Amino acid sequence: MASHSSDPPPAPPISAPPRFEDRVCVITGAARAMGRAHAVALAREGCNLVICDILDDLPDGTPYPKATQADLDETVSKIEAEGVHCIACKADVRDPAQAAGLVATAEQNFQRLDFLITNAALTLEGPIVECSPETFDTVIRSNLHGVFNVLSPALKVMTEQKRGRVLIIGSGSGRHAEKNAAPYVASKWGLIGLAKTAALEAAESNVTVNVILPGPVDTPMMDNPIRYRQAAPDKQNPTRDDYLQAKQGATPMGYAWVKPEDVTAAVLFLLSDEARFISGDTLSIDAADCAHWT
Repeated sequence: MASHSSDPPPAPPISAPPRFEDRVCVITGAARAMGRAHAVALAREGCNLVICDILDDLPDGTPYPKATQADLDETVSKIEAEGVHCIACKADVRDPAQAAGLVATAEQNFQRLDFLITNAALTLEGPIVECSPETFDTVIRSNLHGVFNVLSPALKVMTEQKRGRVLIIGSGSGRHAEKNAAPYVASKWGLIGLAKTAALEAAESNVTVNVILPGPVDTPMMDNPIRYRQAAPDKQNPTRDDYLQAKQGATPMGYAWVKPEDVTAAVLFLLSDEARFISGDTLSIDAADCAHWT
């Protein structure tokens, strides 16, 4: 086991000429964290964006604070500071009409759609025997149906224009079990099958579909007082540092989590021309945790 700090240093900056000038990307769940990191990095590469988030409409019981309109506004400001166009809206991808509206917005305003990144997801936790059908349905509808609802119309556009890249942000939980998270795990396993099928169906149209499987990431979903208490139940008011110390062995490389920018680096590669023949695959960003899986 590595002996360094459990919190990794920032990912190195990505420096290269703009690769995606005047291209258009739809990103769901973009108000903060990984969604924001992907959006800002793409803006820096010259890409115009249509972004959304469900904001404060997440169901009660999520073990992390909810994104706000202020979060989304901040993401827009960071994107526009890069000199590209951004259209942002509140949208719930569980609603097929709202999800399809994101694709329609890209077409109507930019007359094209080059990239889709499905990042929106939620989790509600507890053992299976205490999980109600309503709770299971809520998570599946967000994490699996929500991806399908935007993937289907996006693929229609991309296959007709004979180009496109789709990235589904899954989870390491799509390849291994996790106690007290059955709906989340089931949804993330399902995404891999959905993506592989989409990759086959879109292959002749020069459209690629891949899944990124992050391990724990330094985002509000993990970096919050509820998670601190879960990791350090013996402390009265555990802190972020307490969490990091308790989670030193969470990954083989000795880190509690990776940074959003580490996931973004993989996003930019898989959207690039260099990845044109990578499709129907998964890429793990998890500090070697995937070495445990077959």
